[in-house]
Amino acid sequence: MPEKIVYRHWQPGDDDAVLELLLPAEQVDENIYRDKFEGPHLEPEGIRLALVNERVVGHVWGEPWSFFIEDKCQRFVTVGTVFVAQDMRRQGIAARLMQDLHAHFQRKGYRGSILDADEVAAIRLYQKVGYQILTQELRTQLIPNPNASHLEWTETNLKDLSAFPQLDERWAKHNFPMRCERESIKVHQYNMGGYRVLRQGENIVGYARWDEPSEYYRHGLIRDPIAPDVDPMEVIASLQSAIPTPRTWQTAEGGRYEAPLRAYGCTFEPTTTVIMLSSFGQEIDLTGYHRTAWW
Repeated sequence: MPEKIVYRHWQPGDDDAVLELLLPAEQVDENIYRDKFEGPHLEPEGIRLALVNERVVGHVWGEPWSFFIEDKCQRFVTVGTVFVAQDMRRQGIAARLMQDLHAHFQRKGYRGSILDADEVAAIRLYQKVGYQILTQELRTQLIPNPNASHLEWTETNLKDLSAFPQLDERWAKHNFPMRCERESIKVHQYNMGGYRVLRQGENIVGYARWDEPSEYYRHGLIRDPIAPDVDPMEVIASLQSAIPTPRTWQTAEGGRYEAPLRAYGCTFEPTTTVIMLSSFGQEIDLTGYHRTAWW
């Protein structure tokens, strides 16, 4: 007779049993997992477990995030660390855990769930529990063209940071998913070296996540610039003026820059990463929204 599987949320004293499942599979950092409730977001009910005779055989957690959609900031849950013990797979455990997680957040009035996936098996699982592929991340190579634009890309300094939230808010009106976490700052003094600012004279009109060439990114990596009031073709030209060598540009299928980049003659290589969305209740109307890759 099959052993009974018990499903419940995290309870005090569970960490050792959870880590026996997750650590050998390199799913988590032990210290981070033990300190998971130190921040304001994660809650015990957001961690769902499957147990057989006190042994944890399945795990998933959901972290609340806010995204701007339908003209307002709304709460979503992002799902991570979905894992089932090797000997307990193909019994529907992962699907049940995610369904329980969704039910909890739906009762709390959340609008839906967003996640990213890069494995075929994971994508199929998520589709079974109601997710649809929202977009796929794409990469292309941008060729330098000095003097192509009057706009200027510069390094970020502390006084620039106050402009970023306003740019995010305007960008989010036409691009999704775009976070609107007012209690957390995306770009700050400790990570601003990884960003560049787009200037038109004295005005800041955009910014971008910007990795210089390295062992990890051979040609560097620039993510879609947040420049809500600048024509996309002009943004492309500004980047061509700013780069001394070809750079990799990461965008999303259906994004604001995809068609303009194709018009420039750029070709795209899809990455393995897709962004998926599950609505809770009424379907989310994405008419008029461009897609945006994770930041």
